[in-house]
Amino acid sequence: AGKDGKDVLPYNYDPDALKSFFRKRPLNVLTRVFQILTVGGGVLLNSAFDQALGRLKKDPDLEVQRAAELRDTITSLGPFFIKIGQALSIRPDILSPRSMVELQKLCDKVPSFDSAIAFATIELELGKKVEELFSEITPEPVAAASLGQVY
Repeated sequence: AGKDGKDVLPYNYDPDALKSFFRKRPLNVLTRVFQILTVGGGVLLNSAFDQALGRLKKDPDLEVQRAAELRDTITSLGPFFIKIGQALSIRPDILSPRSMVELQKLCDKVPSFDSAIAFATIELELGKKVEELFSEITPEPVAAASLGQVY
């Protein structure tokens, strides 16, 4: 529970606390599962059909297109999936070199998230205004990664 007594998502990894938190929110869990299945399922179905119909052998550019679609889908699903994509991007036993190159963009070309959210998080966690904490900070990130961004 948080300072105000409300049940809050824990910042630190604690399986029991996470289990307790999400057990009280089955609709949130189902919504996320549905999002993952609908967003990710389309890409997987397209790839499966391409493989089954032999389209990938006939059109090598289609493989790159599907890998780009997978990268975009992974990015839309958030940091956890970006980390999975990054791990896949270095697995030549799973992906072709062309697909690996496309997924390696997840290692250095991840879109940033809203600076207002980042600044609000800094202020919430450190208890002071961003302007009080830093002598200088850019209004927008200069770089972004799967789990953070640099200002």
